Amino acid sequence: MTPPPATGRPRDPAIDAAVLKATADELAEHGCGGFALERVAARAGTSKAAIRRRWPQRQRLVIDALGALMAVPPAPDNGCTRCDLQQSVRLLAQALDERLPPGVLAPLIAECAGDPELHTYLLDTLVAPSRSAALVAVRRAADRGDLVPETDPELLVDLLASVVYQRALFGQEPASAVRLVDLLLRGVAADFDELVRISRMPAAERPGHRHD
Repeated sequence: MTPPPATGRPRDPAIDAAVLKATADELAEHGCGGFALERVAARAGTSKAAIRRRWPQRQRLVIDALGALMAVPPAPDNGCTRCDLQQSVRLLAQALDERLPPGVLAPLIAECAGDPELHTYLLDTLVAPSRSAALVAVRRAADRGDLVPETDPELLVDLLASVVYQRALFGQEPASAVRLVDLLLRGVAADFDELVRISRMPAAERPGHRHD
């Protein structure tokens, strides 16, 4: 069945961008607890009604605003499994620590926990991009034979990310990427000492280095 033609005026990308920026600024200044849609509308030069037409749920507005702050990281590719995983941890920690307003993620997760659709949307927007980049790096390591065959790439990425998110949610200092990655690699590396040796080589001399 052919869907009916769209009615009404199309959304203005400039208004959307202004609202998302205003939302991020409001969160940075007042947090989730003091968030006021009236101030967002005033900052963006629009109305509450216009915002609600675009984002009927406040949580989706907040999620989209935070998602706009988090750049999608490229999958690390240093020709070195140890280096790639360390970079994945640092990129995720940097995104949470430097890009997101402090104290916003935990209450947002709590608000979305009782709504499966919102919870999934939060994960897809804020967690999946960084997780996907790390998963590419882990699967590349498995393809190189750097990990024992029974390694579950999905689980390994979840273990790496869970430590980063736990520290961010509880306001702790970011975990040492070197210590965290080495702790896990000691359990799943086919030859941990060899991975350390490769990580200490000049990048151009690593066996997994791409010669473009």
